[in-house]
Amino acid sequence: MKRNYARVLLAAMMAVSLLGTTGCGGGDKEAETSADTASEDSGGEGARKFEGTTLYMIAEQQKPTEALQKQLDAFTEETGITVDLEMAPYDNVIQKETLAFESKSGAYDIIAAPYQFLGNLVENEYIQPLSTFMEDESLSIIEDYDETDIIENLWNASGEWEGELYGVPSNSCIDMLAYRKDLFENEEERAAFKEEYGYELTVPEDWDTYRDVAEFFTREKGETLAGEKLKTNFYGVSMCGKRHDATTCEWLNYAWSFGGGVFDDEGNLNINSAESVEALEYFCDLAQFAPEGIASKTWDEQTTEMQQGIAAMSVLFNDNYAALEDPDSSTIVGKVGYTTVPVKEKEVAHYGGWGFYIPTDSKNPEAAWVFMQWFNTPEVQKNIALDGGFPNLQSCYEDEELKEIPYWEGSQKAYEISTTRPRIAEWPKMDEILMLQLSNAVTGESTPQEALDQAAKEFEELLGEKLPIQYQ
Repeated sequence: MKRNYARVLLAAMMAVSLLGTTGCGGGDKEAETSADTASEDSGGEGARKFEGTTLYMIAEQQKPTEALQKQLDAFTEETGITVDLEMAPYDNVIQKETLAFESKSGAYDIIAAPYQFLGNLVENEYIQPLSTFMEDESLSIIEDYDETDIIENLWNASGEWEGELYGVPSNSCIDMLAYRKDLFENEEERAAFKEEYGYELTVPEDWDTYRDVAEFFTREKGETLAGEKLKTNFYGVSMCGKRHDATTCEWLNYAWSFGGGVFDDEGNLNINSAESVEALEYFCDLAQFAPEGIASKTWDEQTTEMQQGIAAMSVLFNDNYAALEDPDSSTIVGKVGYTTVPVKEKEVAHYGGWGFYIPTDSKNPEAAWVFMQWFNTPEVQKNIALDGGFPNLQSCYEDEELKEIPYWEGSQKAYEISTTRPRIAEWPKMDEILMLQLSNAVTGESTPQEALDQAAKEFEELLGEKLPIQYQ
């Protein structure tokens, strides 16, 4: 299993190209980050080969995508290629892409899709490998690209499948813990916590402490929080429990950390192992410290609850963090700390990234490849990062200007311990099964044991002789 194949292909591609760059940089001239800078730093024969072409692209409506949209004029100026970027909510993106694939409409030249769908996309021949484009020197627009700059686990997760590269990371989001640092630093709250629990109030590093802190900060309207009388209820955590991928994503942080998950290291199912069940029991118990109605909530509602200042903590993808620091929409700007999720048996951080892929029926695949190269230049990656995105290049996490972003240091640590969902072709169906059973447990329709036993039963029926899974 060639887990470093992305690097091998990138090295082959970059060796014959035309642009010199050295990374995001850390100061003075290297810190220039305007769209004009990105436009000046790449180009060549491949760059203008498709002048007049329009690329049709779809991606999730998120801060990183909005940041990319602001850079597209620079791409057009540099290449003559126009990008028609369609943005939609998560569920709508998946629906639109599925319809386009099944109808063979050729509606899109580039799609953004969650990496866990990669096996399904490849098996159904919905997307094409990038090797043909990488081997064509006339399409290359980048010279002296530092192949060691890539964060290999992100590229492998989002792009590599069974020794072939099919995509590049587009939004490298990862789950972390967002917490109200102003409350953790408040002396009255610290004294009250120690009196009640017998130890110091600190940012939770383990799940037992996480529950204690969630319980402690849960208050009713009229009670006092940090010296002020509450006008509304306040909650220790914000969570999601809807029949939605968001619930799968959040719960997997708990499950993996507890020692459970979906498959074990040998590829056998462990979705209903004692560790997985314990993690779901914990998850359901924790819900009592969250705002009511979590069975109807996803990461969107979690973000809003944090912005409104009604919750102390949330396990949440970091591509939502720019919204927490946006003074136009958030009441907690400058009051939030960001770190990795608590630990039980092992450190984990659920990688939730997306990738850019070229559909098999794309009308302009070569021009799409030119876009992918441009997107992965350090200058473009940095520009997007400054506006709420997450780059896939190590140099950007070492950049002095980017280090000023409040969630930057925590994000870098999270990427080092990133853990990925299965990417097998059956995963979309498995996820549908799992999100239903998790939601059933949250609402009390099933016990955690019953819910995960049912998930295991349906997984076994779906996977059959493919078990144990040899490639994830």
